[in-house]
Formats: sequence, structure tokens, C-alpha cells
Amino acid sequence: MSTQKRISAPRTYNIKRKQDTWITRANPGPHSKGALPLNVLLRDVLGITRIAKESKKVLHEGKVFVDGKIRKDLKFPIGFLDVISIPITKKYSRIVYDHIGRLTAIECNKKESDLKIVKIKGKARKDKKYQLTTNDGRSIIVKLSEGKKYSVGDSLLIKIPSQEIIKLLPFKVGATAFITGGKKVGSIALIKKLMGDKVSIIIDKEEHLTIKDYVFVVGEKTMELKLK
Repeated sequence: MSTQKRISAPRTYNIKRKQDTWITRANPGPHSKGALPLNVLLRDVLGITRIAKESKKVLHEGKVFVDGKIRKDLKFPIGFLDVISIPITKKYSRIVYDHIGRLTAIECNKKESDLKIVKIKGKARKDKKYQLTTNDGRSIIVKLSEGKKYSVGDSLLIKIPSQEIIKLLPFKVGATAFITGGKKVGSIALIKKLMGDKVSIIIDKEEHLTIKDYVFVVGEKTMELKLK
């Protein structure tokens, strides 16, 4: 199905649930369950269009870029830290979680729209190279001599759409992280202690405990990009 009932849409959708009956359903894609369809982002979150027909026209004209690539599918899935660029209007946005776990958009400048932070979810040796898979479905190939410094859980600051690695952001004590789930979703935290699958974090000088999967490193000491 290309649509679903608005009232039963994922909790990550930042929408008015009783406004209409139906809403666009996202296609399967690189992000986990809960990704926003591009139509919902343009209409309900960014307010660029009013109806799906308008979204379709804007997309068909090739005016919308996601992570530096033109996207024309109303149902293309949009997720955490994706960059939405509409150069003709000079509007650039990055997708983040708000304090109740909904995907929302914050403005970013043109310079930062060429950069993205991704999290390493898998690492495999391929012949004389390493393949790094990321939270947004990317496969980044690195030299064998360089591969050993990358670990699952680390983040990478990359250029988009080229995927050139600018900086490694290790998952370690002292790093700055964005919390992507749980009671502190949407918060910026400092990693205080690693305890297996649990992580002790500091938010506004208060210590909290969360699970490792919710901790997404976004900087060594401070955020590499504007996320608030």
C-alpha cells in the first residue's frame, strides 16, 4: 500500500493525526522503521507544499536534494541526520529528533548542507579493503591499512554525496552524543562511562543511564555540526 491511516502512523511522524484520514507510507529503505516519506516532510514538517500533488510537481522538477542527490519519489524514506536541500529557495534543513522522539527539521547553512554525520553499524574485510556500513545504509570502502582505526559504534563526519571521510568521531568517554531514543531522546549528552550495553551520560550536569544503541556520537568535545 502507498498510504496508511494517519492516526496509526509511526510515533516519529511530526504530524497532526486527526487532520485527515490517510497519509503517505514510506518505502522500505536505508533507515529503520519510522522514516518519514518525502511527501510528509515537504508538506507537514517543512510546509513547502500543501497537498501531495504539489509535492509531486516540486519533486518531478528535480528541485529537492536528499544528501546531495535529487530525489523524485514521494515515498522516499527520510531519517535521522539526512540533509534536505532546495537550492532554488536557498533552504537547507537537517533531520533530527525532538524531545518526544519525532523526526523534525532544523535549518542549516549551505556550507553544512554538504556535510553529514553517520554511525558505523557494521565492518567487514573485503580482499585488501574494509567495508563500513552505516546507519543510513551506506557502504564506505577504506584501505586495509586505515580500516583498523574504525570500530562499530564510532561515527564519521563525511562529505555528501561523495562519502569522503573528513573526520573519525570515536565512541569513547568524553565524546559528545545525540540521544536518539528513550526518555532523554533529542538531548545532547556527554559520554561519562561505558558499561557494556549501557552508557552513563551527562545532560545539563545531571547523570543518566541509557542503552548504547541510543547514543550517537556527533563530536569529540563539541558538536561537529549544528543539531539544535
